[in-house]
Amino acid sequence: MISHRQFRAQHGEQLGAELGMMLDKPCRGAKVQGPPAAGLCPRRQLPRRRRFALRAYSVAATAVAGSWLSSAFCVSQLPSASAQALQAEPDAKTSGRKLTLQDDPAFQKKKYQRNVEEDPGCNRDPKWGKFREYLMGMPEEARVDLAYETTMAWGLDNATNVDEEAKVCLLGLISLQYLFCKFLLEEVGSPEAAANSFRLLDTQAGALHPDLFDKASMQGALWPIDTSRIDALRRSLLRASVGGGTGGPDRRRRALGAYGLHDDDWRSVWSWQPGQALGTNAAPPPVKAGFSAASPGAPKPSFRIYVYEPENHPGLEQLARGAAFCKNNQWGMEIALHDWFLSCPCRTDKPDKADFFFVPHYTACLINHADTFLGCDTKDGCEPTTALFEKVLNESTFYHRTNGGRDHIFVWGSGMGADGPFSTWRKWIPNAIFLMTETELWNPYHNITMPSFTPHKDIVIPGKLGLEDMKSLSKLAMPIEERPFLGHFVGWPRPPHASVMRPEDCMNSSCPLNVRSVLLAMKEEADMHVDVDVPYKESFLGLTSSQFCFVPRGKSAWSSRFFQTFYAGCVPVLLNDLYEPPFGEFTSISKAVIKWPMASVKELVAYLRKIQAEYPEVIYAMQEAGEELRCWYAWPPSFAEWSWIELNKGNFNSTCANWHTRNAFVAVTKLLSTKVTTSRHRFYWPGDGLHAV
Repeated sequence: MISHRQFRAQHGEQLGAELGMMLDKPCRGAKVQGPPAAGLCPRRQLPRRRRFALRAYSVAATAVAGSWLSSAFCVSQLPSASAQALQAEPDAKTSGRKLTLQDDPAFQKKKYQRNVEEDPGCNRDPKWGKFREYLMGMPEEARVDLAYETTMAWGLDNATNVDEEAKVCLLGLISLQYLFCKFLLEEVGSPEAAANSFRLLDTQAGALHPDLFDKASMQGALWPIDTSRIDALRRSLLRASVGGGTGGPDRRRRALGAYGLHDDDWRSVWSWQPGQALGTNAAPPPVKAGFSAASPGAPKPSFRIYVYEPENHPGLEQLARGAAFCKNNQWGMEIALHDWFLSCPCRTDKPDKADFFFVPHYTACLINHADTFLGCDTKDGCEPTTALFEKVLNESTFYHRTNGGRDHIFVWGSGMGADGPFSTWRKWIPNAIFLMTETELWNPYHNITMPSFTPHKDIVIPGKLGLEDMKSLSKLAMPIEERPFLGHFVGWPRPPHASVMRPEDCMNSSCPLNVRSVLLAMKEEADMHVDVDVPYKESFLGLTSSQFCFVPRGKSAWSSRFFQTFYAGCVPVLLNDLYEPPFGEFTSISKAVIKWPMASVKELVAYLRKIQAEYPEVIYAMQEAGEELRCWYAWPPSFAEWSWIELNKGNFNSTCANWHTRNAFVAVTKLLSTKVTTSRHRFYWPGDGLHAV
């Protein structure tokens, strides 16, 4: 390992005069251990002007990120497939063939991937390669100074420079942002400033699957970052957003949390009762007492929730990893709800005060995306993740307090439900509360005939749509009277679950229960926008130019297309007998949705054509009801995500004016409040009890 003076002598010009001056400066009165040539300055308090400079740069980073996100390098970072598809121009003319789904930009290898895979240490670039050697040779506590000085010396406060350097050394840029954000949070003590810096880091890190990220960084040996460190920083930032600490008067109160809610907003959330219609919360009585998560006078939560910390449970470190990557897909609510409860005033760090225990994991993403867990795929239950869940619960001091985990909360984001990631859940957590998208069965699991969804205890939640999804679909939505198509469906044919009939006996449109094949058979009808195996762009154009959008059962009951329809202004037609849309407890689903028997598609089309011809006012009314409903199906980003900037510029207001109080997070929180019980503990008594004997 070369010394810092050797590094400066060889690469002083590349680092720039400012970095060179920093390397030549004495240690500001500190005693240097070891020979001067090899000695490094120990930890020191930064002067106030440096702290102000760091704060200023963290704010400036948002402007840098804005340009960086628009570059060719970051097209993959748009959180939605539709945003990519709608901006893409397929090369149909040059190919001379019909474009398929595999031609969609979402499936093309990105420009940065080759550099990360072939040269993760950035040794091809002498500037980055030598910088990495020097950085990794320094004590951890001294790295932030070098990160700051390098950022300034290399002009990484300039958007154009960031664009270019991202193509050269992605992991180097992430390392600089990680060190910078950690400093702002832990030393400066400003979650807001740290969040400004973390947004860019989060976007960059989200470009890589956590397995690829850790392989490239050599688990922190090549660069001072890995997935677990970035995940831990994210959790610390979200915890700090509500004030930090374990509660009481010493906790610093913040006017707005990580999701933009203030005390009056929370008061409306906590005061909601079952039976109330949308937005009709009665004015609550004045609050006389405060609560442990904030200052006196703040509204009292309806419940307390303790969030399992992955660092304290080795099994969870493997189950809940790669938040930056996993948040950007249809299963991203697993990460979103983890973030929400970390930053919620209802969170408590005192297990004895908790009504609920939230167990975070991102298994829908990790199992669906790659071979993260050896031998796991979506065709059968995953033994490695099942073993990890069992380990976590067996070692937990909280799980054994109630029977069957009745005060524990799990999120299951995919059609696999709980059976895929945790195949023995019926033994371990039969009474736990599941927040889940799936209400029915997963086709590949032929032998499972009972859903993991239980209506009396579980809550159905929507899939995750990116902010760009919702904005783009709303912007492109055509007026109802101008839409050229009556109905829309793009998708693959799927037979029913094996418990209904043998799949081989229902493989085409001659079988009414293969509802997708029945729909695809209408492809040649002039008023139908129906197709299979086409780029995403075709699907989104159909959503925004059709009056009715068919949502048939696929591999399972739920589908993200159901939630897309509301933003596209298309009336959804559910062709799924056993699916229950989310939040029917307090919304009027039937005003905005048609639910039709799966086996009667031919009668359905005649019915829709009659409505179109004779009762167009019905279509307008249902579309309007869908606009009222759709915002409850939104998962807005936290202040730790880049799309938070777009959200707070007001760019989402025309789609969802009250997005901060009318969203899926608030809906889940309201519904959880109805499940609180004062008899949650197995034993209770006044006074000292057994200790007095």
